Amino acid sequence: MKIAVFSDIHGNLRALKAVLERIKAQAPDKTVFLGDIFQRGNEESECLELLKSSDIVCLKGNCELYAEHGVDVDPDVEHLREYYDGVRKRLTAEQMEFIRKMPLFFEIESHGHKLHFSHFLFLGIEKPYPFLPLSSLKNGEFDKACESGYVKGYDLAVVGHCHENFVKGNVVSVSASGLEGASWLLIEVNGDSVDFERFSLDSVQS
Repeated sequence: MKIAVFSDIHGNLRALKAVLERIKAQAPDKTVFLGDIFQRGNEESECLELLKSSDIVCLKGNCELYAEHGVDVDPDVEHLREYYDGVRKRLTAEQMEFIRKMPLFFEIESHGHKLHFSHFLFLGIEKPYPFLPLSSLKNGEFDKACESGYVKGYDLAVVGHCHENFVKGNVVSVSASGLEGASWLLIEVNGDSVDFERFSLDSVQS
C-alpha cells in the first residue's frame, strides 16, 4: 500500500497544485493532508475549495481550529485575532461545515502495520486546543510524548505543524508544503516493513 502525506499548505495555491500533481504521478492508494490551509498566503479560499473537491483525507490543524472556533482556544495567538475574525466572516456555510467535519486524526492498518496521522502529537484530544505546543520540541515534552504507549502502539506516526523534517523513533515529521523547505512523504507498507521517502518541493515555492 502506498500513502502520500503532505501538510501546512498555508494559502499557497501554486504549491498545493504542484504537490497534488506530483503525488498523482506516484499513484498512491491514499493521500492524507495533515492540516493548516490558512495563514501566510493569500489564496486560502482557493486552497480550501481544491481540497474540499478532492478525495484526500483532510485533517484539522491549528489553523482550522482558529477558523472554526476563533483564537480564544489558544492564548498564544492573540496577535492573529483580526486575521481569523476576517477568515471566519469570509467562509461560506458550506466551507465552515467542511472544516467542522475535518477529523483531528486518521488511522489505517495495512499488512498488519498500524499508522497514525495527525497535525501534531496531542496534549489531550478532548481539549479545546488538543495539540502539544511547539515549545514541547525544546523542553522535552514532545520526546516524552513520542515514548508514550499510545504513540508506540503504531508502526509509524506522521505529523506536520512544526515545518521541519525529522524522525524521532517511530514519529516522522514532514515540513510545510506551502513554505520554504517544502516536502511531502510517500509511505510504502508491505508485509515486511513500513518505509518512507521524502520528496522536495523547493522548486515550486512562490
